[in-house]
Amino acid sequence: MSGKEKQYYKIRKRHLWIAIGTMLAIIVITYYKQDLYKMWQHKQGREDVTYEGIKSELKNNRECYLCGNSDRSLMGYYRKFDTIGLISLNDWYVVDFGLQEYDEQGNPLKSDSAHTSTQMTNTGEVSIMTSSSPNRGMASIDVSLPENYKPDIKMLQKRLCQACLDKITDSLETSKWKYEKKQAIPLCLVDFKTLEIYAVQDWHIGCSIRDYWVDMEYDEERVEVNAYYLPTRE
Repeated sequence: MSGKEKQYYKIRKRHLWIAIGTMLAIIVITYYKQDLYKMWQHKQGREDVTYEGIKSELKNNRECYLCGNSDRSLMGYYRKFDTIGLISLNDWYVVDFGLQEYDEQGNPLKSDSAHTSTQMTNTGEVSIMTSSSPNRGMASIDVSLPENYKPDIKMLQKRLCQACLDKITDSLETSKWKYEKKQAIPLCLVDFKTLEIYAVQDWHIGCSIRDYWVDMEYDEERVEVNAYYLPTRE
């Protein structure tokens, strides 16, 4: 009784090295495809994302959400306060940092008690958590954004006068790699006293607003804004 003879196959050395090279290439692409894609993106260069030439469609400037008295905007209320806030632009949700305390007429309140207040809000568009310690002059706003969230320019055109629309769209300017899927973040900072607007984009990590210092941190669909009241010492 004879056993089966072993069979051997000859492979040309060149073909062997081609097969090994192909396997290594597949492994490298599989494990490093994200890094390779980023390298390719960076070679394509950067481009600016701007909103120049956007025209307001608001017929009555007194109804402007920023400088007017629309009953759909809280800016008419917050303009009484000598402080700063953040605006979620797509739903125009205005948040006071709570760095100082005021009465309903906008008069500052003095308090010797050290307390921290925390508030969580879901606007239907974004989730916002605010934490403030007025006695210490410190506050933070943490905003969670939906995936692929982008500015609703049509809404802004309908609700802002041209001067305020220009301020907002200027704050939305950013830059990205040419083929990067990146949108401007539909948030901005606002000085309630002067109505000046400040950018909340990933190129902007800090700014001074009169007696306040603000810094920003970005992490994918999350933005954390920390603010400090730093008046000049007499």
